[in-house]
Amino acid sequence: MTIKPQNLEEKLIWYTIVGTYGLYFIGAQFVWVPALAYFLGFRVCKKLWEQTEYTPAEERISVPVTVWLWAIAAIVIEITVIMSHIDLELGWAKMFFTTVNYWGKYWALMAVFPLIGCLKIRPQLIYRAACILCLQSLVITIFCYLFYFLKIPDPVYISPLSVFKGPSSNYVVDLFVLGGDHGEDRQFRLQLFTNFANTLGIVGNIYFFLTSQESNKKWRRIGMIGAAAMVVGSGSRSTIFSLAIAPILTWFLTNFTWPIQIATGLTSLIAGLIAPQILDFIDNTWNRAIKGYRGSSALVRKRLEEVALNRWTENPIWGHGVVAERGPKYTENMPIGSHNQWPDLLYVRGIVGFTAILAVMLWSTAVLVIKAQRSSVARTALSIYIAFWISTLAIDIEACAYLYWPGLIVTGMAFQEKPSKVQNLVKSYTLT
Repeated sequence: MTIKPQNLEEKLIWYTIVGTYGLYFIGAQFVWVPALAYFLGFRVCKKLWEQTEYTPAEERISVPVTVWLWAIAAIVIEITVIMSHIDLELGWAKMFFTTVNYWGKYWALMAVFPLIGCLKIRPQLIYRAACILCLQSLVITIFCYLFYFLKIPDPVYISPLSVFKGPSSNYVVDLFVLGGDHGEDRQFRLQLFTNFANTLGIVGNIYFFLTSQESNKKWRRIGMIGAAAMVVGSGSRSTIFSLAIAPILTWFLTNFTWPIQIATGLTSLIAGLIAPQILDFIDNTWNRAIKGYRGSSALVRKRLEEVALNRWTENPIWGHGVVAERGPKYTENMPIGSHNQWPDLLYVRGIVGFTAILAVMLWSTAVLVIKAQRSSVARTALSIYIAFWISTLAIDIEACAYLYWPGLIVTGMAFQEKPSKVQNLVKSYTLT
């Protein structure tokens, strides 16, 4: 069975996903993907504005409460940008730059792409496109390892599109890196179409959950293998952990029937009796398997978290507005506010931004747990959110929204107030 895009929205999404490497090699992802988001977001708003009581039911658009809450949270983040720049006298020019190149291409996308999920887009189209991208990634991964073993240098260059500003790393074409963490031995880590190895880890997680829903067994296997190769090749501890744990948690949260409740109760009773031994085992295992792997990186992250929390008190309400350009020697000069989601939110966006994002994340997860009991799309979205929560241990998830954006569209589909809408949409098309 082949799947072809049927309308403008599907065509733009399909060709952007399968053409990801084309965009990457010319350094256009950080420019094109936000532009795509705002164009399709505008189409949603236009359709909402134009629809009347006479609009046919199959063409009507309704925006779920959760998507509105994400829009409000994104606006709150922009308010913290404005207030922090005023408080710290950073200047109007820098405020404009931060709004356009950071808020507009990071936090705003976390709200706009779920909004796009309200359009007439089939999740199956995204699943198949994700499988194709994962196949491309698998082939490129093989070549990357060949380059590494044959000691062929990885071609690295910066796209001329860097004139559009934003973090320079988003315009660098570099398929893999060879480097140790702050004094450790050199290590091979994949980056592929992302800007950092850690980023590839979370992107691989999202694509793993998307490809796992592909109906064609051949494509599903190829997609899942390619996505898993991204995660493992990234060398990111938190995302490797997420790849193993998220499917288990999703299954547990969507199969919590009375037999499982009884089993959980008995397990809790036994666990309570031997809790000290269990906690010691978990702590030792975590230290050996997670923190022990690239241990100096864990130390630097801990220091970054410590400094971010200490400096947050300098402007606790609105935050510092921007990530520090260069950190102290204590953090190996790594920028403060760039590596730990929740301490970074406090440091950069203050308690206001922190509370807004934490609240909408909790709400979204709760909604998905409920909807996932009956909807496969919601189960996929729930896995994505579990991966988000785990990845926040080491990654600022909003900074790579322009890379895992297909997953955000699927979450928007899952947030639909009428779960049957997506199922009816699939039935309304003839797959050729």
